[in-house]
Amino acid sequence: MNKPLSFKLLALALLALVLAFAVNQVKWKVQERQATRDGAVQAIADQYAREQQLAGPLLWVKCSEPRTLVETDEKGKIRQRTVIDNCSRAIRPSQLSGQGNLDVSERYRGIYKARVYLAGVKLHARMPGYRPKPGQTIEEAHLIFGVSDPRGLKRIKLTTASGEALNAKPGVPGGPFEQGFHVPLDPAQLEHGLTLDAELEIAGSGRMDLAPLAENNDFNLHSTWPHPSFAGQFLPETREISQSGFTARWRVNDFATGGDRTLTGSTNGWLSTSLGVSLVDPVDAYTQTDRAVRYGFLFVLLTLGGFFLFELLKSKPVHPLQYLLIGFAVVLFFLLLLALSEHTGFAVAYLIAAAACTLMIAGYGRTLIGNWKGSAVLGIGYGLLYFGLYQLLASEDYALLMGAWLIFGVLALTMYLTRRLDWGRAGLAMPISPTDRGQ
Repeated sequence: MNKPLSFKLLALALLALVLAFAVNQVKWKVQERQATRDGAVQAIADQYAREQQLAGPLLWVKCSEPRTLVETDEKGKIRQRTVIDNCSRAIRPSQLSGQGNLDVSERYRGIYKARVYLAGVKLHARMPGYRPKPGQTIEEAHLIFGVSDPRGLKRIKLTTASGEALNAKPGVPGGPFEQGFHVPLDPAQLEHGLTLDAELEIAGSGRMDLAPLAENNDFNLHSTWPHPSFAGQFLPETREISQSGFTARWRVNDFATGGDRTLTGSTNGWLSTSLGVSLVDPVDAYTQTDRAVRYGFLFVLLTLGGFFLFELLKSKPVHPLQYLLIGFAVVLFFLLLLALSEHTGFAVAYLIAAAACTLMIAGYGRTLIGNWKGSAVLGIGYGLLYFGLYQLLASEDYALLMGAWLIFGVLALTMYLTRRLDWGRAGLAMPISPTDRGQ
């Protein structure tokens, strides 16, 4: 390989490193802005209500049981003493059904928004009767409900099958729940069981979960939010999703949950066994922009390679600074995409940024190519390149396949255009600088 071509390739390699650093800086900026957005969303949730998990009802029975211990002292005498054991326990419902409706709205902090909801939940539970064993004494009995963020409780209405209203009190006196509310019961009522109806209004943000604590559970959730992401350990048995919202139904029993094991494994106030839905945004601007930036260095290489190929085939020298300016125009596209998408949405931001950078590169290319016809071809080529990237971003499941074929096509086109190029003499017509031309 001759020296001019070697020097030009070395210069392009150095420029590629500089532009790779610039792309990485844009990627860092995307992560920084995303962290700022997440902080704003968390601040809204801290003031409104966080993600919610509703669990219950459970029957919490606080009881004690005497036990006699037989001990031998140092002198060999046998003595007896009585200790009081704690036999408290949580009793799960035999049947639990529920219907929930999530009314979704948005709250703003600056340019950032968070999805919040007000959930209207109706529960119907059948509690089995409980009779203590001989010698056990029931000290207290409560119906307990777990709510991961009690600040979101707006309304509580509890009634028995006979229509008797029950008075709910804040906090939980015992059991597996860290936070929630409870209803004191007369221990004498436990023997015959209890049927309970509950109507609750719970505010939350981002996600709503229900805990399937009964032997048999049947839950229905409905919302006008059209983009649900079903969460927890169980997918819905049936679901309908449309632009007007979604409806989902879960039916879960002890065979699936493990019975009493559902009452263990609490982490930060959440039971490990739950089902529910997250209110996601399928076109998150930061996620989409981050995915676009991942292709940034590929765009840089295609740009440098394209102009280098033009320089070889047309024998028109392109100065390294011109390569650098064009490369920065490519990097600027991703920065514009980030800045615009925070205000206009991703699709509109992509269109504006792609059009602006395509026109800038095509206009600058006019001075290199020498005529508007070639400049128009350059602009069309870049437009197709941006269109291809958008298709990659829109088709996440097929992004790898489409990207592989795109690179294959570019490589095949390059091989075809350079099939008759004499690489040994290719750089002789490319002066490196005016100083080199004078030597």
